[in-house]
Formats: sequence, C-alpha cells, structure tokens
Amino acid sequence: MEFLLIGSDESERWNSVWKLYEESFPLAERRKIEDHLLATADERFFPLSVWDEGQLVGLMFFWEWDSYRYLEHLAVHPDLRGHGYGSQMLRYLRDSEHTIILEIDPLINELSVRRLQFYERAGYTLTPYRFVHLPYRLEAQPQELLILSYPNMITKEQHNDFLRFVNEEVIRYCERQME
Repeated sequence: MEFLLIGSDESERWNSVWKLYEESFPLAERRKIEDHLLATADERFFPLSVWDEGQLVGLMFFWEWDSYRYLEHLAVHPDLRGHGYGSQMLRYLRDSEHTIILEIDPLINELSVRRLQFYERAGYTLTPYRFVHLPYRLEAQPQELLILSYPNMITKEQHNDFLRFVNEEVIRYCERQME
C-alpha cells in the first residue's frame, strides 16, 4: 500500500479522494472544499490518500501536534471494506511515538457498535471522556462523540489538551459565521 499526501493540484487523484470523503461522512462531519484546502496549508494536518496497485483504497486525515495524533477522518472505499485495509491504515497511523486520539459516534445502533469493536481489535481503548464536536458546517448541529485512544487510555490532562487543540486549532478550518 502507498500512503500519499493529497492536494488539489493532483486533479485525478484529488477528485476520487474528495468523492470518497463526501460519500463516507455526513454533512456535519465534512469540511467544505475551500476549508479543507486551507487546512492542507497547515503543517500539522496530514490528508493522506491510500492506494494499492493504483486503486484508491481509502483516506486518512489526521493532525499531529506535540506528542499526539488526532485521527479526524478514516474511510475505506465501500468496495474494499472487510479486506483488512482499515486495519493496515491504523497500523500505519500508530507507527510513531504519538498518542493517537479519535472519536466515534455514540453506541446507538449496530453500525456504531461494530465501529467500536473494529477500533478495539486494533488496540484502541474507549475512554470515559466525552466530546461535543462543533459542526464543520453552519447548517449542522454539534455532536456528542466518544473518545478512543492508543496505545493507552489518555489521562484527563491529555483529554483537555485534545479539546483545546480541536476547539482552537482544528475548528479554524470549518465554516464559521461572520462576526
């Protein structure tokens, strides 16, 4: 597998990655294209596309700061789910000394439970902390999410570092009301 930073200057690859992004995440969890392009200029943001023999496998967008990695978006192409690609992508992500933090939807249906089980099989731990994520779009509502971490459960102090980073830095690249 090949992990490539992806930018809009690579139009064919960019178009297929952006299509997967739009199809994989609900509106409240997606940036507008112009906000995403602004985020790509931030050296802490890593928008990776994942390829296998020239075929788009998935995408993995994460932030890196201090001793943390925040997995913001992970998606595997629908035709390739269940073939181990998601697990391989998570192994790539954890190939560092960083503490990895990600969020998932509350456990309200079979899909959300399966998602939690996928991350737990990969070594992630569900923390006791909750997070209300501000929406990426004006027309969306904030979402309460569950927090997972790797390789160990994060402390309350680490959770607070995560909240500060997301609410002060990541949110800069989301649609905002003009003040």
